[in-house]
Amino acid sequence: MRFRTQSPGSSNHSPVSNVIRLVLASAGVQGLALLALPLLQRWCYGPEDFADFALYSQWAGLFGAVATVRMDLAVVKHDTPRLASAAFANGLRALLATVCISFIVVLGFRWTGSAMGRVDGLWFWLPLGVAGLGIGNLSTAWLTRQEHFGLVARARAWGGAWGEGLRFAFSGLAGSGLIAGRVVGQWLTAGMAMRHCRQDKAEKSTREDRMAAWRIDRDYVRYTTPANLLAMGANALLVLFLFESAPRDTVGQVGAAAAYLTVAFGLLIRGTNDVFFRLLNDIPDSQLVGLYFRWALSLVGLATAGATFLYILPLDWIVVLLGERWSDLLPVMRILCLWMIPWVAASSLSGIFPHLRRQSWSLVLDVFHLCLIGGWLFWFSSTQGSIGQGDWTIIRQYAWVQSGFYSLALCTGILACVLGMRNTAKSKAS
Repeated sequence: MRFRTQSPGSSNHSPVSNVIRLVLASAGVQGLALLALPLLQRWCYGPEDFADFALYSQWAGLFGAVATVRMDLAVVKHDTPRLASAAFANGLRALLATVCISFIVVLGFRWTGSAMGRVDGLWFWLPLGVAGLGIGNLSTAWLTRQEHFGLVARARAWGGAWGEGLRFAFSGLAGSGLIAGRVVGQWLTAGMAMRHCRQDKAEKSTREDRMAAWRIDRDYVRYTTPANLLAMGANALLVLFLFESAPRDTVGQVGAAAAYLTVAFGLLIRGTNDVFFRLLNDIPDSQLVGLYFRWALSLVGLATAGATFLYILPLDWIVVLLGERWSDLLPVMRILCLWMIPWVAASSLSGIFPHLRRQSWSLVLDVFHLCLIGGWLFWFSSTQGSIGQGDWTIIRQYAWVQSGFYSLALCTGILACVLGMRNTAKSKAS
């Protein structure tokens, strides 16, 4: 592949303003999604439709975590345009393989008679969505490398806004309409980013370049990609399990509740994560414990305030706003928000592990998390039997399990800070 960015970018802006532009674009898209969600629920889609979308979102997230084997990160990091172009080409090859695998997996659902195989159009939308997500990540990574942050912000905002709008236009497709809007939005982002990249002979990569880039980028395949997949897998297991074991209405209520909460809390996590990671470079290791502890308490306090609001909100307001079929939404949100209190703090401060070169700790936590959720779901299916309409026992247990894990993750972060402080003290003493 050979690419040259041809439009004027945002390199004349300060690094801080560039970060702000990207954060604002992301926040704008997420905010628009949050505003559109109740309108979609009230006028266009029911819980069963959101069940299909929840299933698609989880599988798209899983395949998206490995789609380019994180060659999008490699594109930004390479020193020379030739190696960056080679990493881009390697990412496209990995993406093609991932898209084919996603198609085979969906066909496997149909052949085995799984409930997931009966979702209309999943065989088409999932591979198409994974492809759009991967191309978008690679293209925006190339623009980021060229410091065209304004283009990246506009591409994400453009695709996100159109994607949300098209969900209304596609409402006649039932659950497929929610999926189609998301997929088309991702392709619009990818298309706009790709439009600003064109071939340039000076940066064309050869087979030798691609092999050299692959050798340099192996750690993204061996460590970063598995970590992303493990994290996505642990959080996807509940929806995948419910889709096979619970009524579709139940899955839709859980999926919609999670959508509200992850959008709202996700904005806080993304903004805090960037600021905290930058701040770590200016803080001596001797002050890390106090800094981590103060930030953790502040984030827990903010998340608790958000959760408290859900408990104050009257139940009948949701029925008036969204309709009777969404009467279970607020009770589910009240349960799920409890585990998101430590999740917000642990996820926002996860940058402490790479800062202290403790990435292996983060990987161990991800493996443990996946095993914990998988083991608990196996125990639940063996002992609790079927899940009836309006039975939220599994959601309550899930909240307790998740709360325990993310509390452990916070304690592990504090331990990493303590060990970092001790190692620094020993180095100074010697």
